[in-house]
Amino acid sequence: MVLGHCHVGPPGYFREMWDQCPERYGLPEQLRLYLGELGFDRAVVFAPFQEWMAGDPNAWLLKTIRGDLRFIPWITINGTGELALETLREHGPRGARGIKFHPAIIKVAINDRALEPFYGLAERWRLPLLYHTGPHGWEIAKYNPLLVDQVAQRHPDLPLIVEHLGGRAFVRETFAVMENNANVYGGFTTCLNEDAGWHVPADEIRALLKRFGASRFCFGSDFPYNTVEQNKKALAVLKGFRLPAADLGLILSGNLERLNAAVKVPGA
Repeated sequence: MVLGHCHVGPPGYFREMWDQCPERYGLPEQLRLYLGELGFDRAVVFAPFQEWMAGDPNAWLLKTIRGDLRFIPWITINGTGELALETLREHGPRGARGIKFHPAIIKVAINDRALEPFYGLAERWRLPLLYHTGPHGWEIAKYNPLLVDQVAQRHPDLPLIVEHLGGRAFVRETFAVMENNANVYGGFTTCLNEDAGWHVPADEIRALLKRFGASRFCFGSDFPYNTVEQNKKALAVLKGFRLPAADLGLILSGNLERLNAAVKVPGA
């Protein structure tokens, strides 16, 4: 079972974001314990963001987890244009199995035309690309889920995940983009619980599941931001939709496994 959407960092990384964090918060060894408590045995792990650490975050991740089959590395993009392309060219063949793109943190619009060569290479390599969506303190017009439609239309073989479903504010836009593009998936991370940061009402999620089926959704934890107990509650909400066991299995792990198995990076 593969748990999606897990953040890790070196000692002190998360303290750079929140002063109250312990020095050793969010380390890979803590994630190993977290997985066991939730009943998963592997995790998709995102490299840190450049803003809060020195050195190359993607190189740190790939070196730190090398040889540990419990972790599936996804690189983060920390800039636009040539920087994004060079990051992919360098780290894709070193073992990356996907990409995390957080527009509001790196201040890069989803549809920035300078990203086209980057998107083209990601498509050629079939690397799943996950966007943070939902209000996050930057200009919403630059990371509205509707912008994912432009990327999906230009790159139909690139798997794209609209994480958090856009939150309550933009779940209808996510619905439209998924309707228009078979290569777009919905991410259930941090949106199932009523007190979650990007909560989406249950009726909206039911409508998405009914229209698109379980094969278009992925569950994630947002480790270490969400506790084990918060994710147990989220899993209970998901199970409360009374999906067939096979469908639940796709959402919890199967879809991520399939997307990662389809990656075609030379030398990886």
